[in-house]
Amino acid sequence: MEIKLHANATTTPRIRRYLQQSDKSDRELAVELGISVTTVRRWRNREQVSDNHTTPKVIHKAMRQEQVTLVNTLRDILGAPLDELLLLVNDVLGIPVSRATLNRYLKPASATQKGAPLQGKKALKAGIVPHQLELHHLPLSLHMDDGGEQHLLWAREPVSGWCFARLYAGVSPQLLTRWVQALLEACPALIQSIETFGFDITLPGQDIAVKVHAQKHSAVQVAAPLQDIIPRAKSVPAGELLIQLCEFYNQGKAQKKLGDSTPQAFLNALRRGN
Repeated sequence: MEIKLHANATTTPRIRRYLQQSDKSDRELAVELGISVTTVRRWRNREQVSDNHTTPKVIHKAMRQEQVTLVNTLRDILGAPLDELLLLVNDVLGIPVSRATLNRYLKPASATQKGAPLQGKKALKAGIVPHQLELHHLPLSLHMDDGGEQHLLWAREPVSGWCFARLYAGVSPQLLTRWVQALLEACPALIQSIETFGFDITLPGQDIAVKVHAQKHSAVQVAAPLQDIIPRAKSVPAGELLIQLCEFYNQGKAQKKLGDSTPQAFLNALRRGN
């Protein structure tokens, strides 16, 4: 039978049992076996002969479950690597967490993320250009302190990861049209096609192809007040915080996959090149 001992163990289970059953003094046993008196006493005071488990019995979590869900969702939506995600969580959301702790709570990448299209310089080399936007609508059921029923509209340019999001108390065809127009004005890329998930849009006077898909995401219910999940929400309204998050990601930190550029600078450079 294979016996697994601690790397620094000076005794075997057989010796430990002998120590527990012997009538000799601690010092006599220490001299006889060539070990310290402390080791003798340790094993005489135990009932088992196996090493104790080294993992802590109680693990103190640094993040609420709602925060864990939030950061994993952000990672999946943005495709952000760990260091960029850490900046978003610490600096924008105000959740004080270390890199190691954040990494511990990240779930394995989803199948969709693993099979995601190429991004940045690799996409350009493969002939993939940033001419498309993906638009999503996500109904939110927030705590009454945060306005109750809300609607999250967010868009992403998949080559650079550039994002644009707004939060509304209600949606209508007219609001969707205005939101998409504001999106197109803000996006640095030359957009030729749009894919929507969960809603349809009309773009009068725009030579942009629109493809409508079924809703990808189901409605999300948030029982706790946002300020309990996102510390920055105590001082910044949720809608404004959402805008800051997008601006921080688009313009805050250069990304290696984008040739050490931010998503905003990456798209601006391509547009100038055209």
